Amino acid sequence: MARAVVIGGDAAGATAAVRIKDSVPDAEVVVLEKGSWTSYSACGIPYLVAGDVEQADALVARSPAEHRERGLVVRLHTTATAIDREGRVVHTMDAETGETGSEPYDVLVYATGAHPRTPPVEGLDQFGVPVHTLDEGVALRDRLVARDISHVAVLGAGYIGIELAEALAQRGLSATLIDRGEEVMRTLDADMAALIRERVIELGIDVRLGEEVAGVEREGDRCRAVRTRRVGSGGDGDGAEAEPVRAEVVVIALGSRPRVDLARDAGLAIGPSGAVAVDERMRTDDERIWAVGDCAESRHLLTGRGANVQLGTHANKHGKVAGLDAAAFLTGSGRGEAVFPGVVGSAVTRLCGLEIGRTGLTEREATAAGVDHRAVVVEGTIRSGYMPDAGWARVKLLAEPGTGRVLGGQIVGNGPVAKRIDVVAVWCHVGTTVQEAQMMDLSYAPPFGGAWDLWQVAARKAVGQLGLSPAL
Repeated sequence: MARAVVIGGDAAGATAAVRIKDSVPDAEVVVLEKGSWTSYSACGIPYLVAGDVEQADALVARSPAEHRERGLVVRLHTTATAIDREGRVVHTMDAETGETGSEPYDVLVYATGAHPRTPPVEGLDQFGVPVHTLDEGVALRDRLVARDISHVAVLGAGYIGIELAEALAQRGLSATLIDRGEEVMRTLDADMAALIRERVIELGIDVRLGEEVAGVEREGDRCRAVRTRRVGSGGDGDGAEAEPVRAEVVVIALGSRPRVDLARDAGLAIGPSGAVAVDERMRTDDERIWAVGDCAESRHLLTGRGANVQLGTHANKHGKVAGLDAAAFLTGSGRGEAVFPGVVGSAVTRLCGLEIGRTGLTEREATAAGVDHRAVVVEGTIRSGYMPDAGWARVKLLAEPGTGRVLGGQIVGNGPVAKRIDVVAVWCHVGTTVQEAQMMDLSYAPPFGGAWDLWQVAARKAVGQLGLSPAL
């Protein structure tokens, strides 16, 4: 009997496992999951912490029991400790009993995900609380409810950090965001992120930028405060200590790194992004091993470089593609019918009453990749100006000099604007120029915008600044 082993039971791993089982019903498909849940929405965890979602299982798309009903073998609380590529065996350990075991495979799907890093600061190992998995989200929520907690420090002012700080404020707690960067949300350019920082502060959340954690002050067995220091001018963190931040809990949201230790130890190639290198069918440099989800690398369609973009949208697609290819390998029918073309870095969120979207390259990313670019910024109303509650939005569009190729976009507004970023995402995917974009047939009605869509206003402005034609 053909045998597939999948390390990791969340979006990417579970999707691959189901696809293999559906394609090769006689195969034994074993899923190793270190946590208590499978196929859940990590993006929903801040809403669980806030109390908007009452039950953790509401975030679960398919439970372990449901996967078993479909014929998968699901081993919870089971950690993969090593991959023996020559013997085609995954060594395991039961997290609850410590019992070791092994799982032989004909094909292996590596879906270990990513996890926030914990700075090597004394006290964080005891009082720091990462919130990346559903188990961790439940643990934080229960901790906030069960203990006498009024102040929380959140390390990291990216998407997750701000979402969690907002969730804490919604619970009536005092939250402080601490980040060594000069601005919040480094996934946006600073001029766009500043709009979000202003709204975060208006919500009553303290924002400490240009600082990093230096230590934890304790009182008995409880955390009392977090010590920080100002980051030096060279960015090396050698500045003077700042005023301590009162906190009974320290949430760690410093960005997630792909979990590649097992893959690296097994000799699999790691890409320049720090994630496992794969081809367009998610296959590694071992013909029997695929890598998917947050631990895997994708090709960025605008730079041609390897990129590690950690989103459930990509994870599900990775799993489908890898599952089809692994199934084809098991049956000896060649290659899977699907390929994963790459990413342009699309993401949306809602923070403190603002909607935010981004796609393609920011100015910082374009500069780092050596991509020549120009940026234009346009502000306007979300609806026609004469409509009640017309709202506002700021859009930023990047284009390539000479060709006019659209390179990226960012949008921030106080109404339903985030999904408008999908227009620019398509432009980035298919190589649309600003000359073409300004004339595209986009929808219009007064409740939804002006006769000229904001993105097309930006495209017109870019055409003019780049000296392209026709300049409308």
